Amino acid sequence: MALVGAGPSLERVNEIRGDVIVSADGATNYLVKRGIIPDVVVTDLDGLMTFPDSMYVVHAHGDNMPLHWKLGMMRSVIGTTQVYPFGRLKLYGGFTDGDRAFVLAKTFNARSIRLYAMDLDSDFIGMYSKPFLRENVPMTYMKRRKLHIAKEIIHTLTRKDL
Repeated sequence: MALVGAGPSLERVNEIRGDVIVSADGATNYLVKRGIIPDVVVTDLDGLMTFPDSMYVVHAHGDNMPLHWKLGMMRSVIGTTQVYPFGRLKLYGGFTDGDRAFVLAKTFNARSIRLYAMDLDSDFIGMYSKPFLRENVPMTYMKRRKLHIAKEIIHTLTRKDL
């Protein structure tokens, strides 16, 4: 499985190898621009345009309620939450779109997981992280904290089976 993040190294990725391609939110925009349609998109809706041919794992939270209109443009959606799941919502875990994608891969027993542009230690935020960015921008304090948590989740899961 290939897991593609929206880190600053994304435009330097020349080849993506994996029988299943999973993209984290804004990375999808770049992949589609290159003619690569991801099989699964993990998103909280803030960094992405929608593409009907992918399955979406959409994370619901209070900050993205104004973006829920995008759900009507998606054919296949699995809803996730960080709190007690109800209805058809699922609770898989994870904190950012990238590490949520990693948690899903581990949960569904991916044989191997190749990470692309998951630049968790970078000093820059990738321009595909948010649709309003036109270039990689310096890392903010809050984003660095979020990526630190994401890195801890991924490292923990690489040391143990779910």
